[in-house]
Amino acid sequence: MGEPVGAGSPGDAARQADLRAADAAGDAHKAGPEMRSAQETGAKRTDPDPDDADQPGPDQTGPDQPGAEQPGGEVAAPERAGPRWSRESRRALLRRACLVAAGAGLGAVAFAEAADVLDRNLPIRGGAAGATEVDRGPHSGAGQIAVTWRVQTDRKLVALTFDDGPQPNWTELTLDTLDRYDVPATFFMVGQRALKNPGVVHGRMARHEAANHSWRHNDLARADAQRAGDDLRRSHDAIAEVTGQEPALLRPPYGHLGGGALLAAARMNYRVVLWSQQMVESEFPGDPAGHARHIIDQMAPGTILLAHNVGKPDRLVALRGLPRMIEGLRERGYEFVTVSQLLGETSRSV
Repeated sequence: MGEPVGAGSPGDAARQADLRAADAAGDAHKAGPEMRSAQETGAKRTDPDPDDADQPGPDQTGPDQPGAEQPGGEVAAPERAGPRWSRESRRALLRRACLVAAGAGLGAVAFAEAADVLDRNLPIRGGAAGATEVDRGPHSGAGQIAVTWRVQTDRKLVALTFDDGPQPNWTELTLDTLDRYDVPATFFMVGQRALKNPGVVHGRMARHEAANHSWRHNDLARADAQRAGDDLRRSHDAIAEVTGQEPALLRPPYGHLGGGALLAAARMNYRVVLWSQQMVESEFPGDPAGHARHIIDQMAPGTILLAHNVGKPDRLVALRGLPRMIEGLRERGYEFVTVSQLLGETSRSV
């Protein structure tokens, strides 16, 4: 009989080794699909793809992410369309934002320049700045216009002018003072106010001159020739009706001149008159005498002096100081004339 096989015999050890090898082979066969699937998954995860740059990395892959192993050993295909659309959407949104910002900037610039563009009405098509008109036929009037601030003369002449009236109280106070001192002046009247207050100046303009200061004291520098002409004509007619004088002089409100107003004034044969010295009432509050001394000390021959017979209460400083001013200037040898008389001095000197 042969030797019985025991736990520690060589035959037993060989048989155990064969069993372990068989078991390992069987396990490998059973695990084959899962291992192959895992290997394929690993290959896909490590294969670089520029379009997948926004996808989660291998350590971020979860059960619901592309490339994750799903139940049953299957691997979900990466969903590339979603990330690519997202990037394109962001780019489109950025482009639209840039366009909106650029449009807003252009809109702000256009708004800031709107008044200027409308005034200039470029290219030459009239507008407030245009002192001529294209293809509108011949211009009427004298064909030229003079603008005067002061008159060159050696004679001690001064033209006292009052703007913005007539209105009750202030205009009447001014006329009373001028009558008392026998001083002529030029009144640049607002047509609407003249028509509203005819009794204020009726019968009191014999020694004075009536001139045009627009219909409603609107800024004529922002009006084209047609609108400025309508305004000045309406005011002209009202002043002529109330005073019996045909205005020959224009002082634009605020001293603002535009091309349209100049053209309109030229058509009406006006002369534009501004000023070379003005009352400075706000510098002498409650001090009529001090204000009068200041005007006297600043006076020069040929001066056109600006005052107002309508306005804020502080302007009364100048009106209440008129007697002192008149007396002081006369003491220094000055003579008061109307603006037209002063302009005549220029013609005589030429």
